[in-house]
Amino acid sequence: MSGFLNDKSRLALGIVLIAGAVGTFIYGWIERSNGEDFNQLWMLAVVMLFGASVHLQKIGGQKHNRGKNES
Repeated sequence: MSGFLNDKSRLALGIVLIAGAVGTFIYGWIERSNGEDFNQLWMLAVVMLFGASVHLQKIGGQKHNRGKNES
């Protein structure tokens, strides 16, 4: 799966996930202020941040074996 995403698409996906996590967290905070004790939206925001961190850590870390054929 890591061969399908290059660095630019990983960066774009990471930024989208971070922005989505912030928006989801804010929406969850609004829901909590309306009286709801625990909100699953916060867990979704944490999962989105984790996914973004995984993709951002993989940027630039791919090593290509050019000229060598692995069988």
